[in-house]
Amino acid sequence: MITDDIEPAARAAGTVPGPDAPVESVWAGFSTGHRVLDTAELAELCTALHGHGPAGVPARAARELISYTAPADAGPGAQAPPAVILHSATRTTRGFDGDLADVRAGRDPYDVAGYLESRAVSLAAAGDLAVGRTSPWRDAVDHYGADSLDIGLTDHYYLSDALLTAAAAHGPGGTGPLTALIDWLRERPSAVVRLYALDPETQVFLLWLKERAGLDVLYVDANNPVVSERWNRKNHIHPTVADALTVPVDGLGPAGLLAAEQRQSEAYRLLGMDVPVLPGYLVLRTTDEESFADGLVAAARLLAGRHGLERGCLKPCEAGDGARIVPGLALKDEAGLRAHAREAYRHGDAYVLEAHLDFLRCGIGGRDFIVSPSGHIRGGQVAPGMTLQLMNGVSWEGNVTLTAQDCARMGMPAEHHASMTRAMDAVRDAFRGPGSEAQGCRGGMVTGGVDFGVGRIGGIHGDGLVLGAIDFNLSSHGAEYMRVFQDEVAGDPDAGHVATRVYRPGAEAGMAATRAAVERLTPPGRRSKVVASVPGRWGMVAVTGSGLEDAALAAEALVDGLRAASLARGPA
Repeated sequence: MITDDIEPAARAAGTVPGPDAPVESVWAGFSTGHRVLDTAELAELCTALHGHGPAGVPARAARELISYTAPADAGPGAQAPPAVILHSATRTTRGFDGDLADVRAGRDPYDVAGYLESRAVSLAAAGDLAVGRTSPWRDAVDHYGADSLDIGLTDHYYLSDALLTAAAAHGPGGTGPLTALIDWLRERPSAVVRLYALDPETQVFLLWLKERAGLDVLYVDANNPVVSERWNRKNHIHPTVADALTVPVDGLGPAGLLAAEQRQSEAYRLLGMDVPVLPGYLVLRTTDEESFADGLVAAARLLAGRHGLERGCLKPCEAGDGARIVPGLALKDEAGLRAHAREAYRHGDAYVLEAHLDFLRCGIGGRDFIVSPSGHIRGGQVAPGMTLQLMNGVSWEGNVTLTAQDCARMGMPAEHHASMTRAMDAVRDAFRGPGSEAQGCRGGMVTGGVDFGVGRIGGIHGDGLVLGAIDFNLSSHGAEYMRVFQDEVAGDPDAGHVATRVYRPGAEAGMAATRAAVERLTPPGRRSKVVASVPGRWGMVAVTGSGLEDAALAAEALVDGLRAASLARGPA
């Protein structure tokens, strides 16, 4: 509630109406304003720019915005097409909603729009064009020396909204900040637009940009909208209970049973995607919470009866960042399961009930991390090697290179690293096969990651370590910044491993001050990089190392040094 003692600050910084007037929230310390276009405004802009409403956009986007696939033999240092770097926060992941929720709860917000635009500048190669408008973005442009186009309009939270507004003001034959972008693209028709998300608003803008540049198609490094909207979730990983019950189980051992059940999942039936999974079942959303609870109980009974399991993990199919995951559910406590089902039903999502995984753990510098490797698709190709996610609970702190030798030292079976590599090949191939053609997304998966879990589940699977794909992130992701740094240091004999570390910068920690400090903190024989530093909000550093632990500890040491210099406040 706005009170007399903060009302002057609210007037200066801007206030955001609450869901029930007259509650207002102070919007201060952000790199953008809080203006968010509503559905009616977006529809009006679409009609003004294209002569048709939003309903006509998806089909056009599928034909005219083409997901770019790099040559199969392209490696570090290979010549890439010129790129427009255009990363906007998106309604899809509720960037504004998250920041506003933090403001209202009295938490430190991340300024998602600010850090997404800022960190993306680090992706720019020589000759690329970075598009943005915020102060942290301009700081990053100066730091990297990137060619840039500042479109202004910082009153809009989403860059995509600002671009649509600028496009509408451009007019036939008009002038304005977008003229330079149109001319740049017209001169480079093979350029690729690098995006954070190809959401509906971005589709509307890019279709307009393509037309103004006189191009038949526009290449993007984002996934086909069908991939993003249909497959970037968890509901295709496991079969429903009804489908799983069609599996003849006689004579099947634990591994054979898991494989047979996975072949009843949508991923396998519709795309032919064959990946290792944990035991689990899809619980579809129903028309009422009691039948939804019945579905959850049925899934629990099958996990307990068929796999001999005692505990499960309930996961929403669409939420990210660990949101609404409930681990350690007692599968035979039907009253407790129904209570959880009623709570889950409120959020309007399908869920999966999966075996509870007691993760394998590894110690790094006195800290305990779960072993949750990730593989990645870049430019439509499988990126070499794996990474280990550095997780603080459900919060991601960075990534570090994970080799087959690292896996062996952690106690993982030798075949696990190869199994994860084969799984990544299977994911890539699934979106190139006849099934993807029928689904309208052939060749449309060019970026993303798969998270794996390694640990023990018990039951008929015993005390041995199991491996399963536990999440599909078929969109832009933070590990790309580790991968880019890995490309930059390729060939350096002292850079066998690299690590990134996310942290909360100090209030005065701009790029110049942070880079100067990181250079002082980096000892001879190492290479380091400041990916981004949005003062008070979000930062990332990267560093090389001789091994997994060495690289991860070196990244931690950089953050410790920044903290000692008052350039970092703590974990992000």
